[in-house]
Amino acid sequence: MKRQNLTQLVRSICSGTHCQSQLVQFINLAQKISLSYLKYQEVTGKRISGERVDTEIELEDLAIDCIAELFCTDEEGQFPQLKRYYEPKLAEMSEVTDQDVLILTRRLVVRKTKQELSRIFRERDPEGAKIVRNIKVAIRSSEKLHLFREMGKEFVFYKNGLRLDADNAFDAEKYRKYLRKTKPPIPDDQLNNGFLDLYQPNDSVALSINKLLSFIHTMNGYQNYVPLEKIVKLIRGVKFHDFRERMRDDENVPTPLDHLESKEIEGYIRVVIELVESKIDSQYLRTGKLPQSKGEIYSKALEDVLYDLIQKKDNSSYFRNLKYYLPDLTQREYRQNERSVFEYLAKVAKREFRKHLKELL
Repeated sequence: MKRQNLTQLVRSICSGTHCQSQLVQFINLAQKISLSYLKYQEVTGKRISGERVDTEIELEDLAIDCIAELFCTDEEGQFPQLKRYYEPKLAEMSEVTDQDVLILTRRLVVRKTKQELSRIFRERDPEGAKIVRNIKVAIRSSEKLHLFREMGKEFVFYKNGLRLDADNAFDAEKYRKYLRKTKPPIPDDQLNNGFLDLYQPNDSVALSINKLLSFIHTMNGYQNYVPLEKIVKLIRGVKFHDFRERMRDDENVPTPLDHLESKEIEGYIRVVIELVESKIDSQYLRTGKLPQSKGEIYSKALEDVLYDLIQKKDNSSYFRNLKYYLPDLTQREYRQNERSVFEYLAKVAKREFRKHLKELL
């Protein structure tokens, strides 16, 4: 089919005098514009395509999904969204060129693609969308944090009293120097470890971000800003870890335990702890894998684990149980140095504890 000029094509579709081939031609144009925008987002670092290997095919499908609503028809077979958008604008222009209509079309398609991407993201990952929203609210509410856009990406930095001009001229020399733009970005592993050292489970999102950006501000060898998406990834990682700990299958206690006498339960806890202490002594203290002081701390923390179990504490976690006796313990240190041994012992303790409780039931 001979390609029709864009102005006439849009007028035909809005008036309902188009044929099927004209509609296909316009849909193909809209898909190309949407696809170009999605590819640009991928190039600038945003993971639009998900985890699939065939990224190109997924982006093409996603582009169709993003523009599909534009081509929904009413009872008369008209395209109400296209009519509402184009007809007033074309009426305002005395002389309309294909270039003018192409600009209008790009604005419409890109705007629609952004809207649908937001909706798709919320449906795919509602928890992630909530984290993004909370982070942006925290940044807007903070006097020490500021968000800016560059090359299609959003970045955050710690202002630390820096006064911004009304035009937010981030390309000015003083801002470039403050942001340390000539420096490399902080490596991901260093950023992750720094965040784990600072993070506390009871911290709000706002406090966690302030701690992180303040930490980055002190790292003079690296850029004084970080992509928003990296902050989302960090927050999501620790939130998911905490959630997974709370949702472990063996955290719940059968309801008949509620009716057992507390002294009987406490007696069994003591029996189990003595068994675990024997295991700690034979497997870890005698072999030099743990010092005596650490073995005693593990024993006390494991006793707390069992009490949390019978009290059905929803906020219980192994990290917090151990941190009570090691106040300076960080999430990173726990995962690297304590987690494997302590959580193994906790599972042994709970398994043995349940064996004894079954005898009472």
